[in-house]
Amino acid sequence: MSGAVLVIAATRGEAQLLQERLDNTAKVAGVASVVITGMGAVNTAHALTRELVLRPHPRLVLQVGIGGAFVQADLPVGGVAIATEEVYGDVGVITPDGWLSAEGIGIPLVAANEQRPALFNHFLLDAALVARAAAICGTRTGRFLTLAQATGVRALADTLYERFGAICESMEGAAAAHICALYGVPFLEIRGVSNLVEDRDRSKWRIREAALAAQEAALKVIEHLS
Repeated sequence: MSGAVLVIAATRGEAQLLQERLDNTAKVAGVASVVITGMGAVNTAHALTRELVLRPHPRLVLQVGIGGAFVQADLPVGGVAIATEEVYGDVGVITPDGWLSAEGIGIPLVAANEQRPALFNHFLLDAALVARAAAICGTRTGRFLTLAQATGVRALADTLYERFGAICESMEGAAAAHICALYGVPFLEIRGVSNLVEDRDRSKWRIREAALAAQEAALKVIEHLS
């Protein structure tokens, strides 16, 4: 792939180490920039679209941040995971008979073209790229779930796990994968586990440790892919 790596993160706390390490060596590392998008899907989509218009054809968009791990996934707090696919978990309809995704409704989020089929809630990432990144970092991989409302109730978390089988949730990943699909840009997502998706208890969260772990993993990927 030609071009440079575009790194995105929702908050400064999720990108501080990357900015410090890469600011003075961006050309050597092959990094176009480290962009703080803001929290949530809309901010992420806006910031990423702006960057892809100003700096078209990056070799890779790398999203770095923290996320909650579903208890059933058995991921340790402070550990790192890489997405194999991203899923919008709240784009659809709740009916008396259960959940209907965009595909169940019959309305794609991304129309089919000559390069890809229609895309609904699920955005698959490049399997070879994910496997290579996971081998570099020595991390787990799996499906990630994106929600506008973070889950702070264990009973709801269990329902979401049964519905989607995701290992990790965040508020931005599917939006970034969505934009990358529209622009035909490879996408990777690395997240540190800041907490388990259970009844909300901030005393158990490890935000700083998770953010640093994700950034250290991202630096390894950037070094080996550049």
